Amino acid sequence: MDVVRSIFETFGGVSALAEATGFPQQTVSEWRNRSPAEIPPWRRPAVADAARRLERALSPEALAYLASRERTPKAQPVASVAA
Repeated sequence: MDVVRSIFETFGGVSALAEATGFPQQTVSEWRNRSPAEIPPWRRPAVADAARRLERALSPEALAYLASRERTPKAQPVASVAA
């Protein structure tokens, strides 16, 4: 399972994560809908703080992701194969 999606599931979805962090729901929804899904590095500390405050049990992978400041590589388009 994708670590970002697991974070959303731990909080209970987009609305719940938006409420927990104080970020607009549309902003949080955009994180989930990116390809690949990504929480911007500068927003991850707020998500980690919300998880601690609300006592949400995140996986070790999710905690490592939230501690990371690296961007997720963007999905690359697949080159079409000539028939």
